[in-house]
Amino acid sequence: MTIRDFCHFRNDVSTAMRLWQTSLSILFVLLVFIITSCSTTRYVKPTEFLLNDVDIKADTHVMPMEELVYYLRQTPNSGIFGAYRLQLQIYNMSGPDTSKWVNRILRKAGEPPVIYSDELTRQTAENLRRLYVNKGYPQAEVVTDTTHKRQKINVRYSITAHQPYRIRNIESRVRDDSVRRFFNEDSIKFKLKPGDVFDLDNLELERERIVTYLRNKGFYYFTREYVFVEADTTVGEHQVDLLFRVRPVFQAQEDGTYVPLPHHKRMRIGNVDIYPWFLSSQISYQDTLKCAHYRYIFGRQRKLCPSSIYLRNFVFPGKYYSESATNRTSSLLSSLGVTRYVNVSYREAGDSVLDCSITLTPTRVQSFSVEVEGTNTDGDFGAAMSGTYTHRNVFHGAEQFDFKTRVAYQPMGNLQEALSDRSLEVGGEASLTVPKVLFPFITESMSRRIRAFSQISGSYNFQTTPWYDRTIAGAGFKYVWTTGSLNNERYTIDLMDLSYVYLPRVTNSFRETYLNSNSILRYSYEDHIILALGFSFSRNNRKNALTDFFSYSGSVSTAGNLLSGICSVFGVEKKEGVWQISNIRFSQYVKGEFEYAYNQVVNERMRLVWHGHVGVAYPYGNADVVPFEKRFYAGGANSVRGWSVRSLGPGIYRSQTSRTDFMQSGDIKLDLNLEYRFKIFWLFEGAAFVDGGNIWTIRDYDSQPGGMFKFDKFFSQLAWAYGLGLRLDFDFFLVRLDLGSQLYDPTELRNRRWRRPLRTEDMAFHLAIGYPF
Repeated sequence: MTIRDFCHFRNDVSTAMRLWQTSLSILFVLLVFIITSCSTTRYVKPTEFLLNDVDIKADTHVMPMEELVYYLRQTPNSGIFGAYRLQLQIYNMSGPDTSKWVNRILRKAGEPPVIYSDELTRQTAENLRRLYVNKGYPQAEVVTDTTHKRQKINVRYSITAHQPYRIRNIESRVRDDSVRRFFNEDSIKFKLKPGDVFDLDNLELERERIVTYLRNKGFYYFTREYVFVEADTTVGEHQVDLLFRVRPVFQAQEDGTYVPLPHHKRMRIGNVDIYPWFLSSQISYQDTLKCAHYRYIFGRQRKLCPSSIYLRNFVFPGKYYSESATNRTSSLLSSLGVTRYVNVSYREAGDSVLDCSITLTPTRVQSFSVEVEGTNTDGDFGAAMSGTYTHRNVFHGAEQFDFKTRVAYQPMGNLQEALSDRSLEVGGEASLTVPKVLFPFITESMSRRIRAFSQISGSYNFQTTPWYDRTIAGAGFKYVWTTGSLNNERYTIDLMDLSYVYLPRVTNSFRETYLNSNSILRYSYEDHIILALGFSFSRNNRKNALTDFFSYSGSVSTAGNLLSGICSVFGVEKKEGVWQISNIRFSQYVKGEFEYAYNQVVNERMRLVWHGHVGVAYPYGNADVVPFEKRFYAGGANSVRGWSVRSLGPGIYRSQTSRTDFMQSGDIKLDLNLEYRFKIFWLFEGAAFVDGGNIWTIRDYDSQPGGMFKFDKFFSQLAWAYGLGLRLDFDFFLVRLDLGSQLYDPTELRNRRWRRPLRTEDMAFHLAIGYPF
């Protein structure tokens, strides 16, 4: 393609996008018409019924109603928004001749009708009854009612729980002296209390808690089978007494008989052998290094330093066996980027002695990847290429070195006038991650308690555009650590985040248009320094894909306070009202963000996701405005999806320039999102969403009229959008396509703010990787 051809293509791209969006809308309407025209009972025989609806009613709830669904042996065909059964309709579009490939594809993509079964209905009723019996309601009854119309049937399960059995007394009777003394400790006191409903699930949890506690006290061979409970239901009306007992250990004799031992063995740790890098059976040459009471066994090359393993090992010679110490050792060693598998095993090595072997299987130490991507900014298409090199054991202590480089080219303006109207970006970033806290006076015990690593980074980026040349250099140092039983809590402290922005060239036209004396961008396109420190955190409570979960994250950072304090202490004079270092102004601001998402599981195929994001940045002291790269923007694939990225706000401000992204940034951000996600078939997922949000300035800037945040007006200035999405879930990554349409545009005149549906000029198409939140 020649330059002239590309120019014509780029100039016509907006028309092509409008035609494409119109064609997509027409195709969508036709597809909906074809699908809805099919009967849902097309493949239901005259003597059969399509299971249309299942309902559960209970006078006493022993668990959330949405969890009772998993006890059903039959459920209706899955539907979108809980009603429209898309997959059933796709199946019904197929013909009866399965030798034709079209019919096979439609049947594979769809879902066959669920035919009502009397037997499965009886099994479901029995499952629900047994559930209530296990929950302490032995007299529970389940009545099944069915109603049908034409070839569709509805089923209702009505549960009457009656009076439950409650716990009256709880006692323990343990003959084994080695175990009995632990039952008297406060930490093993029963969680079950008199008056609680006699729930067998809670009883099992109590048994598991007792077993876990004893295994952490050295009882390596102790299992749940040794703890049994006697329940006496004759002590009173709907009452039960519980008696916990511990079975003795039996030892096999030579004649095949078993004799009871006087007590359960409490095991101590003997030798601890560590096999880094290779399995011991694969090592032809072995050498042993004694390191802090451990035996470090390696081959001809010691590719992993003993100290990196020592701080993550909690299995100590001479100590009693502990299951939690074993699991923690395995978890921490697995978190090293250089290990693929970790195996902590034990073998009996004498009377009440266990020898431990810790074997590490390595992962690939070095890797290199290249990515090519297309870019689009205001209709200008370009290309970018990036490469990443990773070494996960650069200094033989599980230190990870990463180097990333990126080159991007994008034409700008009118290419027919000059080939020089282009943007070129070249940059690189290097980081070194050390799996320990690099800080003086950190003791060994502190290093063991904190699951943390330190990261040192540096970056350089050069940009040249028709309007300016800009260099951004940066350096950083931070600590990152995780907590929680599932490593689901993450904290980061940025001790230093340094950025230096240098602009050797700015054209007069750009300066006059965007950088006049009243422009908010004036400071952002001057040489400046940002020296910031901050703290961030994130947490989620996700356990599995079938239960609701939430996640939240937040951060707070501040810049310029250290430099401001130094200038004040040493009496540095201000120039033009601000402090400067080597004639370069430094930023001073405080910024905070908080984000929350709640995933509400409707069933295994559908879920609702509620999301909110708020952020505030405030400049003070040595700065009148927050640097452009630290400000907020609205629109795009992860914000209000009816607008393209950086094309919304602030407030009711409407940019009058062709380059909207220069001016559409703010100091305050609010995003509110609701997304309905549902499985379609195979790799495909669908979504319907409603987004609301905007950005605002914290001060009244002349260059952004109408952009200032005001409490009595901000809600009416929220932009709203809706849309549909299609996702391809490949397990290891997800490709997302979202088509958003504007519903309410606060920047328009009052009588034009509510938008008509299916207007192509009000739509935005987004292609992204991963869920938006």
